[in-house]
Amino acid sequence: MKKGILIALLLAGLAMAEELPKGPGVDLVYAKCQICHDLTYPLQNAGLSEADWEGIVDDMIDYGAPINEEERAVIIKYLATYLGPNPPPAEEAAAAETTATVDGKAAYAANCAGCHQAEGQGVPGAFPPLKGNPVLVKDATYPALVVLFGLQGQIEVNGAAYNGAMPPLGHLDDATVAALVNFLLQEFNEELLPKDFKPLDAATVAELRKKALTPKQVQAFRQKLLSGE
Repeated sequence: MKKGILIALLLAGLAMAEELPKGPGVDLVYAKCQICHDLTYPLQNAGLSEADWEGIVDDMIDYGAPINEEERAVIIKYLATYLGPNPPPAEEAAAAETTATVDGKAAYAANCAGCHQAEGQGVPGAFPPLKGNPVLVKDATYPALVVLFGLQGQIEVNGAAYNGAMPPLGHLDDATVAALVNFLLQEFNEELLPKDFKPLDAATVAELRKKALTPKQVQAFRQKLLSGE
């Protein structure tokens, strides 16, 4: 039965998912589950027991999802609480989200490291490196647009070609996007940053969010940066 549920999970990735309920752990669920599929399946199956969600998450791990034990516990707790038999009211769920200062390193680990790796080195032929990536420092709004709206189309990084699709992470709030981008710029590309570099803030991200670009439009913006237009 678990295999059948997993097949349904993967097929459901062909449909467009709605937004998940707010609550502690929601960003991790977005980050880990959207690596392979969207989130239509969990939304359509809200009400499953904790044991059922545990089985589904374990199947994801068996199929190669990069989820460690700590992340597994957070994901299962979120699914069982907010997509379980007795979810809390939306207002209570939103209030439960952490209001602590955003940790850019933690945001990167939760949302990006699964593909681009812990040190930003990427995976040859699959996921481009973020470390030592010169296009990222040409305009700090570019990586923010990638996070918000995704990226689709062929690109080249340090002489290597990549032709995939990065899903948008627009569910992340403005402060988290800013902290994540500042981390990957200052941690992985410090030596490439211009001397007048100013970290992004949440207000800047909020303005960028209004652009509502497609992943292909983000790729076109990247090409303009490289051509100097």
